[in-house]
Amino acid sequence: MATLRSIPALNPRRQEALLFGIVATEILVLCIPGLWWGYIALAVLSAAAVAGVILSVLRNRATGVVLGWALLFPLGYYCTSFPREQPVVTLDRAFIIVLLVAACLAGRRGVTEIGRDLRGTALWWAVFVFFAALTLPRIKLPMSGIRVLVEGFIFPAVLAWYVIRYIRIREHLESLHLLTCIMACYIAGVGAAEVVLQRDLMALPSSAVLLAGGDQQSDFLVRPNGPFSSTNSFALIGLVTFLFLLFLRKAIGDSMPGWQRMVHRVGVAGALLATILPLFRSVFTSLLVILIFDVFYQRGVRRVIRLGVIFSFLLVALLIRIALPSVFEERSDTANIYGRIAEQKQVLNMFLDNPLNGVGFTNFPEAASSSKYTAYYRGVQSVDNEHNNLSAILAETGLAGFLPYLVSQILLFGVFWRLRKNGASAALAWRYFLFVFLGYWVNGMSLTSGYYSDLNLWYMFVLAVLYKFAKTGPIRPEPALIAA
Repeated sequence: MATLRSIPALNPRRQEALLFGIVATEILVLCIPGLWWGYIALAVLSAAAVAGVILSVLRNRATGVVLGWALLFPLGYYCTSFPREQPVVTLDRAFIIVLLVAACLAGRRGVTEIGRDLRGTALWWAVFVFFAALTLPRIKLPMSGIRVLVEGFIFPAVLAWYVIRYIRIREHLESLHLLTCIMACYIAGVGAAEVVLQRDLMALPSSAVLLAGGDQQSDFLVRPNGPFSSTNSFALIGLVTFLFLLFLRKAIGDSMPGWQRMVHRVGVAGALLATILPLFRSVFTSLLVILIFDVFYQRGVRRVIRLGVIFSFLLVALLIRIALPSVFEERSDTANIYGRIAEQKQVLNMFLDNPLNGVGFTNFPEAASSSKYTAYYRGVQSVDNEHNNLSAILAETGLAGFLPYLVSQILLFGVFWRLRKNGASAALAWRYFLFVFLGYWVNGMSLTSGYYSDLNLWYMFVLAVLYKFAKTGPIRPEPALIAA
């Protein structure tokens, strides 16, 4: 051990430099406001994060980047978009660029080849994107259409491709589960706070606060959008996250430590809360459909529990009707259904006028403003804004875009259908693919969920994880019960 005498003394110049540093630090602490220290700390953390990303990419290790994105992507739309209006820099764009650079630098070692069946799905998807792009010069705002096409339809495919080829999913199941639980908890917290405070806490330029019950009633509810721009994305990302956490819990099995099982329960509760807070009829319908399908996978007590949950939906609806009558009436108004039916008549009129290439990708609202497409059903006018994935694609891109879009979805379903016979891992992946696919598409018959880039990124990421899990190795021992 060194003693005081053994420590060499500083020379006078070093003593002066040390004294100057101490005095300068004290002056900075006294003169710089506390808020600026927060900005400095944020800048240092941001610089460290960027440096870490660059180092990971240069070392051909972008797995940490993907896991970090899974944790932080909901906050990116509010915190990293610059400029605020019509942002050029966004977290999603930077993330996809990083993945492309990492893929270029990665070698062939450890790469998972894309199967022929999945390549067929990707080919039909690319055909759809091509024909959708051909319609863009004819629309009123082509740059807006390009942004939706690239971010909502191309970026998710790139993310799924990278996960399947380069990420070793089985080595990171525990980390992915923990990060997803944290993400589910904080988005649910933001949504719950918006309901309590009755305002949008993380407002984006394109976001709007929706009310259930009407703003003149005493028993209205705010339908939150959380950290996203729309209530649709908030609810459906919550639904996909809920199902994804159940899959991860099943895949990890008994090796999950007790503390993480508790985190799992909290994360699942948060994801379910985010799913139901926006009060979408289609979301409740999709949950009911998924539960009915899940009944066939259960035996004994578990099947009874699932049936009990199904019947509890009726109890929840009854409680809402008693506690919040105007909310219940607004959410169960048949005029909403009639307006959607009239909307499909409107779609048919547009399609008959433009059967081959449609009215233009993302151009449905502009075309619907023409009085010749206005339609009615039982006296209720069409809503003039598409609420169905398939009919929106049909009206906007015609048969040229609709057919490859539909074929790509059928082929995707077929990929997992054939995988289910390849052992326990594939059977588990198939089961949760079915649930996620049903959740996405039951809502897609009532919402244009296929156009939301944030939802599509998360949806395709989850599907890629399921596919990679099914294709790589045997399943771990399953737990006696799924902690849900």
